[in-house]
Amino acid sequence: MQPNSAPAPPDPRPRPRVIPGGYDLDTPPIHITPLPGESAVSWLRRAAVRYQISPRNVLRAGGATRQISSTRAATTRITSPRNTYTARLGLTAEERQQLRDRTDLGQALDSYARVYQHSDARSAGTSSRFCPACLAVETSIWDKDWTNPLLAVCPDHDLLLLDRCPACQAVPYASPAWLSEPLELWRCTARTTAPPGTGRRVRLWCGHDLRTAPAASATDELARAQRLLFDLAHDPDDPIKLCGITVTRRIGFDAMVELLAAALHDRGARFLDLSEPTSEIALGLADTLLVFESADPGEAGDRLQELVLPTGRQAPITLNAATSSAKNPLLGALQLGHHRKHLSATSHLVYRTGATHPRYPLPLNAPRTAEHHLVLPEHATTGRPLTLARIPQVIWPGTLPGLDESDPIARAEISLLLAHLGTTRPWSHLTLDLCLPRTFHTALARRIRTRRAHGTWTTLLARLDELHERLQAHPPWPNYRHRRILADDLLLLDRALAMADSDQRRPELAIQRRFWELFTGGDAIFAPHPLTIPADQHAHWRQQRHELDDKQMELFETAFQILDRSSPLLLGRPLSWQPP
Repeated sequence: MQPNSAPAPPDPRPRPRVIPGGYDLDTPPIHITPLPGESAVSWLRRAAVRYQISPRNVLRAGGATRQISSTRAATTRITSPRNTYTARLGLTAEERQQLRDRTDLGQALDSYARVYQHSDARSAGTSSRFCPACLAVETSIWDKDWTNPLLAVCPDHDLLLLDRCPACQAVPYASPAWLSEPLELWRCTARTTAPPGTGRRVRLWCGHDLRTAPAASATDELARAQRLLFDLAHDPDDPIKLCGITVTRRIGFDAMVELLAAALHDRGARFLDLSEPTSEIALGLADTLLVFESADPGEAGDRLQELVLPTGRQAPITLNAATSSAKNPLLGALQLGHHRKHLSATSHLVYRTGATHPRYPLPLNAPRTAEHHLVLPEHATTGRPLTLARIPQVIWPGTLPGLDESDPIARAEISLLLAHLGTTRPWSHLTLDLCLPRTFHTALARRIRTRRAHGTWTTLLARLDELHERLQAHPPWPNYRHRRILADDLLLLDRALAMADSDQRRPELAIQRRFWELFTGGDAIFAPHPLTIPADQHAHWRQQRHELDDKQMELFETAFQILDRSSPLLLGRPLSWQPP
């Protein structure tokens, strides 16, 4: 019989359905629901015990093909949104998200690590602590927060968490041995040490009942410290009063972790390391209460000296250390407030001690998303120093009470002091940017010493800070830096004045001088040659200045419009500006 190459006719008999009787044969028949707060490792171990296969084989049933040989790898397989292992194991999208979600304490620690750039501060570790009382309940789990290095006291039982099995002294999940055997959650998953001379290659399981592990009760002080840390981890943007200063909860949390780091450093312990004994972390947390349980900023600043050195990383007073990395604003306000009287004049300006609470300048490498965690709510405007582009060479008249407006030297000094608020730029750079004489800041230093000796320096700092806040709320329209650059070419200003004049005549020297002042926000005593005037002729020039404004303001406005249209630099309008 010759073979027939035609396709076989369709089979009229019914075929089995993909999902017979409403059951999906591609997923396990028994659903293991993640419990609230349960870690991925805990869920995996429960699934392994239910099916009586190893946790590694549970993941293989979900489609894992690569060898899983560490706790971190197993956790990643379960929590990563890029794989479908847990979906194949029967978890819904909501349940998978529940396993991935961070707790409030974990999210707060992750945020701290991003803002303060600590690569070793991660809420998901490769080992875990545990509470025997929690493991003894009917539906026990390994809590997500047990892998958080900041958790030292169980919030439900006020017991110090344990970090080792009392029988074999193994750290939970530090070894990947737990992936090879389905053991109940309350059993130790480590392998014991083989007795010498037995020749055993495979060591026995410890299997110790962790529910019977003796745990010490936390003191009232330790329990209060842990509860405070939990409270600060919730609702990060909500305001709270700590040490008499209103901060957000996230700023308070970061300050508490920074103090914990300082306390651990004094004991020679490593920062945020799960291998550190729980007792060390608990004692460090208790030390932070020394500061946070004080309701007065002055008293809290005094107590802060017992934990943080003025030269330490957390709250330094030296300018180089203060701007090298992100600093906590609450600790900065306490530390700088404590040392306010002993700081140099430059430090007073950089830290803005004229305000109620001083502050650190933002570091240049601070992420924009982190800036609101680095300034107190009362300082939350732009957070950055007022740019020099918005500061004139001499301060506007009528902006500072008690200032002699007839003295151009005094007005220029105020502009230079204002330019130094909140920035660590050298005096020489600021002087050059404002087009002041090269040695101007040297003379200013002598006048500052005089002010400090007479007791007027503190008042001036407070008024400068108020003016700075006003200018941040209502920024000046003119770009004085661009104008100073353009006005360096005096012929350009002359041509603009000539074009604005109906007769196209070359302007008089006095008209050129006054237009230069209005255009740059400067004073003729600092003008370039030939516009500059001697100091002994300045009184006469002040009278002539008002006459020129009355007669030639239309000419000045027209010349400015010509420059504004033709200049490649953004000059900002109008010609002259006054703070509200």
